Amino acid sequence: MRDVQRPTETPPFRELLFSDFARYRAVSDPRWLSVLMVCFTDPGMLASLIIRAQQCLHFSGHRRLAIILRMIANTVLGADFGPGMTIGKGLWIPHPAGVTVGIGAVIGDNVTLAGGATVAARYYDPKPGVEQEFATICDGAVIGAHAVLVGGVRIGVGATVGANSVVLSDVPDGAVVLGNPARPVGARAGAAKPAAADSDAPKPDAARHAAKTQTTERGEN
Repeated sequence: MRDVQRPTETPPFRELLFSDFARYRAVSDPRWLSVLMVCFTDPGMLASLIIRAQQCLHFSGHRRLAIILRMIANTVLGADFGPGMTIGKGLWIPHPAGVTVGIGAVIGDNVTLAGGATVAARYYDPKPGVEQEFATICDGAVIGAHAVLVGGVRIGVGATVGANSVVLSDVPDGAVVLGNPARPVGARAGAAKPAAADSDAPKPDAARHAAKTQTTERGEN
């Protein structure tokens, strides 16, 4: 898996939507009828239909239509998808109610967003000239129910953010974080463990004390 980056161009609508459909149904040769039928029976697939249409419209210059789709999603699903977000293939939103994704979010392939997950800006009242930052969610990450990603944090490849967590800083690849603010509590099975701190390395307070002692000794000599 890779670190996610903004693509130079958006893949075709069909390719994006069918990649999402593969997360819901294991069909070797999906058809439009199968996809549309699932849209009428699964709210997550309906969310994908709206998101992909909105994504393609926005990046092809039809921004007003993308905004209209945002309002439709808000009314029908209770979800808010900001025009301008970049989302890779294989998105899965099993329970889209309450999901909020900001306009500048960058999301990789095969990402899962649980119900109520929020990808938010850091400031509610940005100052003039200050660009709002949104999260980057790398490939294979899972964002738990009602978790909140604040500002331009990076959620690592294959990482998991637990339910109701508030993420204020970057999450390492393969890590599991939980809490408010979110802290590492483990690693996902099959994912690379986040780099652990060296147990023999001096703690920050000890390092500062050692540096102060050395400075004092130099002064005395």
